[in-house]
Amino acid sequence: MENLRIQTTQNVGIDHELATLGDRSLAWLIDKLISIAWIIILWQFRDVFGPTHEIESNILFMVIALLPIGLYHLLFELFANGQSIGKMVLRIKVIRTDGAQPTVGNYLIRWLVRIIEFLLFNGLALLAFLIIGKGQRLGDLFAGTTVIRIRRRVTLEETAYKQLDPSYIPTYPQASNLTYRDVETIKESLFFAEKSKNYLVLAEAFVKVQEVLSIDNKSIPHRDFLQTIVNDFNYYKLAEYYNE
Repeated sequence: MENLRIQTTQNVGIDHELATLGDRSLAWLIDKLISIAWIIILWQFRDVFGPTHEIESNILFMVIALLPIGLYHLLFELFANGQSIGKMVLRIKVIRTDGAQPTVGNYLIRWLVRIIEFLLFNGLALLAFLIIGKGQRLGDLFAGTTVIRIRRRVTLEETAYKQLDPSYIPTYPQASNLTYRDVETIKESLFFAEKSKNYLVLAEAFVKVQEVLSIDNKSIPHRDFLQTIVNDFNYYKLAEYYNE
């Protein structure tokens, strides 16, 4: 399975699983069926738009029928966090290749190139996907985006986090200087390493966290150190909460 590695602001590499050709094809098919269903439903109310022999009523029908289809992907990706209905079903979404949330410009470029890929040159999107790699079609290449699989919500158990014992004694006071975002990144690293058996990400997080917190303890196992940092952070945050 092809992955996309993204460097976080904490300089920790996080791997995202790229959507496969099958994922994207099935999502496209679902979206296509929705478009067809829209036309069929609208046709049942064709008389509302006027007599079929009048040019004006035909134009009105075509505009109302085709405009939502034409704007479908652009609007859904803009307002549904990078997902069309098909992508929601397949649990995939559009992200930028640098890991950031796509901008309106990114989505607009993908949409404009889609017109060329899917309407003017049938099959161009598939050809581009196979040639470019990195889970990108031509629109993704120009927009600086790709499509990834969405992981299900990470639970506390999956991040190896355990409820702190009342007698817990913290090891690293510096952990209180971290932010919630920092700790979420550490927990994500723990979860990914455990599931993928790729422990390089733990080594990277280990070095970065020790550097940020000015800790020099290379003898402790990476996983144990990172888990201790998470536990210590929670200890100090709970202490702050109860002392307020």
